[in-house]
Amino acid sequence: MSDTPDLVDSFYRDLVRPLGNVAILFAQAEASLLDLITVLGELSESDAHAILRAPNAKQRVLELVRSSGLDGFDLMEIKRGVDSFWNDKERRNRFFHDEWFPDVFQGGTPMTRGLPRRKGSDRVVFGNPNAHDVWDLARCFQEQEHLFSATAYHVRRRRRSDID
Repeated sequence: MSDTPDLVDSFYRDLVRPLGNVAILFAQAEASLLDLITVLGELSESDAHAILRAPNAKQRVLELVRSSGLDGFDLMEIKRGVDSFWNDKERRNRFFHDEWFPDVFQGGTPMTRGLPRRKGSDRVVFGNPNAHDVWDLARCFQEQEHLFSATAYHVRRRRRSDID
């Protein structure tokens, strides 16, 4: 497939690989977060999935984190990771759901235009993502995936040792 040319216009080509990495790494981070929710809440995957889809998902996940028994640096790190996941998810949503177009006044520089998503908002959001910014976002999701999966592993391990 390496001989298959990109389907996008040439001014988007620098963004194709980093956006593909964002798509995959976001999905992996979200799956690890789902696993973490199942562990922290001792929930089924479908119940954990319902939490992730709830309008107040971030707050519900943070409640699970606070009641998890984690403390000190571990608690601070996972709370920070959950918070940053939601901020990064918003950035990812801008890349994947906004309209992409070339700025003809800037030599075809890629731009995005997002319509308001929240009730009561009429503000159009413009962006000018570059490959460096998109790669940074991909790395953030990679770090979050590692954090969520490691935390789930340690919580499972701690619970097993409490039983023994």
